[in-house]
Amino acid sequence: MSKHRRKPARRHAQPADAAHDRPSCADAAPAAAVSEVPVEAPAPARSRPWKWVPGLSAASALLASLALYAWTLDFPMVFDDYTYLVDNPVFRDPGKFSYLLQFKEFVLRPASIGVDPDYAVNFVLRPVAYATFAINEALDGFTPRWFRAVNIVIHGFNSALVCALFGTLLRGSSLRIGEGSRLFIPAVAALIFAVHPLAIESVTYIIQRFTSLATLFVLLSLWLHFSSLKPGRRGWAAFLLEAAAVISMLLAMQTKECSFAAPFMAVLLDWLLLGTAFFKALRRSVFLLALSPIIPMLVLLTSSIMNNGQFDLRESFNIVNSRDAPLDHLHYIATQLTVVMHYIRLMFWPFGLNLDPEWPRYQSLLQAPVMAAQAGILALLASTGWWMRRHRDEARPALVFVCVVWYFATISISSGLVPLPDMVAEHRSYLPSIGIFVIFACLLDLARCHLPALRPWTRAVAPAAVALVLGLLSWRTCQRNLVWSTDESLWKDTAAKSPGKFRTWGNLGVAYSSAGKEEKAVECFRTALKIEPNFQNGIFNLSNSLLRLNRPQESLEVTLKLIDLDQNNARKLPVAYTLGLGLTGVGRHDEALEIFKNMLAVNPKDAQVLKAAGLVYYRKGLAHLALDHLRQSAAIQPDDKQTLALIEHAKALIPGGQTLRLR
Repeated sequence: MSKHRRKPARRHAQPADAAHDRPSCADAAPAAAVSEVPVEAPAPARSRPWKWVPGLSAASALLASLALYAWTLDFPMVFDDYTYLVDNPVFRDPGKFSYLLQFKEFVLRPASIGVDPDYAVNFVLRPVAYATFAINEALDGFTPRWFRAVNIVIHGFNSALVCALFGTLLRGSSLRIGEGSRLFIPAVAALIFAVHPLAIESVTYIIQRFTSLATLFVLLSLWLHFSSLKPGRRGWAAFLLEAAAVISMLLAMQTKECSFAAPFMAVLLDWLLLGTAFFKALRRSVFLLALSPIIPMLVLLTSSIMNNGQFDLRESFNIVNSRDAPLDHLHYIATQLTVVMHYIRLMFWPFGLNLDPEWPRYQSLLQAPVMAAQAGILALLASTGWWMRRHRDEARPALVFVCVVWYFATISISSGLVPLPDMVAEHRSYLPSIGIFVIFACLLDLARCHLPALRPWTRAVAPAAVALVLGLLSWRTCQRNLVWSTDESLWKDTAAKSPGKFRTWGNLGVAYSSAGKEEKAVECFRTALKIEPNFQNGIFNLSNSLLRLNRPQESLEVTLKLIDLDQNNARKLPVAYTLGLGLTGVGRHDEALEIFKNMLAVNPKDAQVLKAAGLVYYRKGLAHLALDHLRQSAAIQPDDKQTLALIEHAKALIPGGQTLRLR
């Protein structure tokens, strides 16, 4: 017997990584039996020419975000940017970040000074986001440029993290999927997320950094968590990655409540996509899961303080419900079933975007639109669940099912669990939309893999579809951002789409007034008051616009109507000031002077009130008192041209003793 074994006629076996050397649509086949005959000269290991694709894809998504939004830097602040930043008494308080030392007093303070209690609730639940706003304000005041620059960078990193997270998951999955799909799906999902116009409310809209920043911390936490679980990664490297994941998740929980579902999604991704046993997946996510009580505990604690120390679960769920017309929770859930399907429609057909939409309120789960929404939701869950069970060893069906759950789990906080005053708000779909965009990428990947097998000439269909979709979405984002370029254009668009909402007409009136178009402003305020006669902000703004149009009698009548609605309004300084100006305009100087004296007793350094009092004294012919008040006003606001002109007129009274009439 020869001592030399005959080698079988076969090709050299490739190294283990050879299957990943190039993109492929084929799912990995089971390994063939390996001959025991040694191979004398194994093929040299080849480099992986596609290893740079994930990094390039993430960078492309980031750069696409920056390119699409950079031109919006100097767009103005709008709507809640003023409510929760510029005019927020809690945010303007220098000691706001010491709130934990006097938690009860902090929570109750807004109500004690006559403003919305939601200011404190919002701050307690989102201190990390407010910390970033405070840094912006400290560095450059309330200039929109740097606030928005931070938002744009956050969105860019979110886009890159979508690519990184789902690339890590697909590379770590024990289920079958081709290398080409591992590269294609994360890249396409990230690029769609980067350029989709539905993200505008979380990027261009400054205050909704709440949403985008929470998403950043959620994505970062999940990516770090799954990076720590890579095979062969142990010791300090794994520990530090997991510690960073926990810190990032903690920051997410203190940025916005939409992050509540993230630890549970970590378990689901580990179990269904990576193929880890369920209880092992629970153990691997235990530190993330340990953070999940933070948001409920803060809500319960804050709610109990606002309710005289009583722990009431129902009150806790309604902590941010409308106080003027609270929504029934069941009605809210019924309505939100239709809203979550509306968001999906916007993801596939992003037309009709609206800052302040009108939406019908449903009162029963048996109403036709609600039943249709329920059917759609069940169909999505059932069909994708069936596909996953039918192909248990494949990664793509599992990913699609998990992403359907991702969407509904992350949207459920704002669209079901906690009743919110506004039925629809596009920024609420920011984190959930990632799941839908990954599903869309999976569908394109299916076409990429299977169409060429049927018709070779269709090989370019999927890449062409991706290019077309990205191009159209980018165009739509630029078009929609143009609407946000001025207050006037934004609220004209909103009023045209929501003509039955008094708030949209009120805000359009404010935009016109700020632009000096007082006649148009008056028209808008009157339209708002036809829809809601008791709209107090609309009444107040109408009164001021009439003053600017030199129609003091009409202004006074409107202001008195505001006081008739609520006698407490007479004690509010802005209303009192407007009332005083109206009285001055109709010649009731003594009554006006009494109001201004009372206001100066509260704040003797109010330049506008000093100027108004000086004007009254001037019209009464009391030149010395007029000069005294006007000079005090000028010392506080030296650039006020009207005050300086009044001083010159008052000086002219003293030598000649004649009263000059102001025009």
